[in-house]
Amino acid sequence: MKRASSLLLLALAAAGGSADAFKFMSNLQVPKILSEGEKVEIAKTEDRFGDKKLVVITGCSSGLGRQTVKNLLATDKYHVIGAVRDVDKMEAVAEIDGWNMDNFHIMECELNSFASVHKFCDELKEYQLAKPVDRLICNAGVYQPSLPYAKWSVDGHEQTMQINYLSHFLMISRLLDGMKEAPDPRVVMVGSVTGNDNTVGGGGVYPIADLKQLDGFKAGFNNPVAMADGYGFIGAKAYKDSKLSLMMMSNFLHSKFNRSHGITFSSIYPGCIAETPLFREKRAWFRKYFPIFMKYITGGYVGVEEAGQRLFQVAHDPRCSKSGVYWSWNGGPREGRGAAALEKSGQISGGGGAGGGWDSIYINDQSDKVNNLELCVNLFQTSTEITGAQWPEAKTFTSPCPTLKVIGAVSTNMIAREELKRMADRPGFNEDGTPVKLTKRKKAALVADKVIVQGVLGNTVGRVGKVAGRLLLGRIPDTAKQGSFQDEKPLEDDVSDASMSTADDNAPEMGVATKADEPIKKFIDVVDDAEKTLLEGEIFDQIFANGNKAPDGEGSSMEREWKVGEPEEERKLSTV
Repeated sequence: MKRASSLLLLALAAAGGSADAFKFMSNLQVPKILSEGEKVEIAKTEDRFGDKKLVVITGCSSGLGRQTVKNLLATDKYHVIGAVRDVDKMEAVAEIDGWNMDNFHIMECELNSFASVHKFCDELKEYQLAKPVDRLICNAGVYQPSLPYAKWSVDGHEQTMQINYLSHFLMISRLLDGMKEAPDPRVVMVGSVTGNDNTVGGGGVYPIADLKQLDGFKAGFNNPVAMADGYGFIGAKAYKDSKLSLMMMSNFLHSKFNRSHGITFSSIYPGCIAETPLFREKRAWFRKYFPIFMKYITGGYVGVEEAGQRLFQVAHDPRCSKSGVYWSWNGGPREGRGAAALEKSGQISGGGGAGGGWDSIYINDQSDKVNNLELCVNLFQTSTEITGAQWPEAKTFTSPCPTLKVIGAVSTNMIAREELKRMADRPGFNEDGTPVKLTKRKKAALVADKVIVQGVLGNTVGRVGKVAGRLLLGRIPDTAKQGSFQDEKPLEDDVSDASMSTADDNAPEMGVATKADEPIKKFIDVVDDAEKTLLEGEIFDQIFANGNKAPDGEGSSMEREWKVGEPEEERKLSTV
C-alpha cells in the first residue's frame, strides 16, 4: 500500500503539480460486482469484437458508404455493421471487395419503414452483447429530382425525407442511450452543400433548401402532404430539405445531448461525388456530362474513393472529436488553373474540391437556416411526433457527495413549503388563465407553517439566524435592489375575490389569493370561515394536544383564533 501511494505521489510530482496530473482520475469508477450471467456476456463480447470499435453505417452497398467501409476495415481497428436494404447485394459487394467478414456484419434495414428501423435496432442490441456502439454514420440517401410527383414510404411519408432524415432520426433516438458507454462515441451525418444556402451550390441554384415554418411537419407529414413546408412537391427540393434537416438536427442534438451523454455530433460535406449511384435516377445525358462539368469547369469534382476517405476521417481522426461542427475539405491543385492556382500554393478556397489531403479538413460555416435555433427546436418536436421516437432524458453528472445528498433530503420539504407560500402570496395561473388551485391538504400545510415556523421558530431561531446573516454577509447593496424596468403589477381585484370564494364546503379544492395592497394582519386569513374551524381544530389537536383530539362536539362548537403577538412578546393561543 505504501509503495502504491509513493508511486502515485511521484506521478503527480512528475506532472509538475498541474491540473493535468489529475486527469487520469476522471475515468476512475467504483469496482462493480458482476453476476455470472454478466461475466459470460462480457466474455462473449470480447471473443466477438476484441478491442475493436463498433461502427454502424447505413447505405454501404455502393458509392460513398462502400468506400468508407473499405477504409474502416483496412485499419483493422473497427468491427463494422452494414445496415442495408438489399442483403444479397451487400454480400456480393463484400465478396468482390474481399472484405474480412470476421469484422463485417450485414443486417437488413429498410429505411422506408419505421418498423424495419425498430427491428434493426432490436437485432443490433442482441448482436452487440455488452459492446456499446462507438460510431453511427448516417450515410444512406436517395435523390429523385426527376419525379413529377412524390413517392410514399410504408408509413405514408414522402420517401426522400423519410429515408434521408426521418428514419435516421428514429435510429439515433434508439441507439443514443447505449452509445454513452463508449469512450469516444460519435454520430456523423452526411450533409450536402445543397442544404447550406450560404454557398453557390446551395443558394444559387433553384430550388433552395427551405423548411419555412414546417407547416407540413406540423400537419403530420402524411400522404398527401409531401413537403416539410407544406407546399407543392419538387423532387430536388425534397432532397435538399432532407440534408438541411440532417445538418440542423446534428446541431440540435449536440446542444441537447453532448454534455449529458458525451457523444460527438457532426455533419460533413465530402464534396460533389459526380459519379455515384446517388444520381442513378437522373437522365443519361446528365450522368454523362455532369462529371465533366464538375471536373473541368467548377473544379468541385471529387471521386468516390476520395470522398470515402473523408467520411472515414471524420469517424477515425482524433481531431474530429469536436462536436457541433460541419466538416469540409479544401481542394488541392486543379489542372488548367494556371498561375492563379500556383499563387495560392495549390489551395482553392472553399469546401468540396478534390485534393488537399488529410490535413485540408476544416470547420465550415453554416447558413442562418441551419443555425436557426427556434426552427431546430420545432424540427425536433415535429420529427419526434412523426416518427414516434422516444428520447432519453438529458441528465448531467451529479456529484455523489454525501453532504449534498443529506442537504438535499433536508431541504426538499423546506423548498416545497416555501413554494406553497410563494403561491399563496401571488398564485400562478393555469394554461387557461385561471388561478392555480390549492387543495385542503396544502392549505392546512400553509396554516401550520404560519403557526409553527413563522410564529414560534420565526421569533426564536429565525431571529437569531437573521441577525447572524446580517453580521456575516452585510446588507444587500442598493444596486441589487434597483434596475427593474417595471413595477410588479398587483392582482386584479376580481381575480382575487373569485379565487378566495368557494361554492360549497365539500369542494375538493379552492383557489387562494391575496391582494397586493392588503394591509398586514395579526390574524391568519388563509382559508374561508366555512373551513377554518375544521382545519384549525385538526392542526391544534395534532401539534399542541400531542394527538389528543377534543371531545366530540367541542371542536365544532367553538371557534379557534390564532393570535401572533409582536416579535418581542410571547405567542399566545386562545380559544374563543
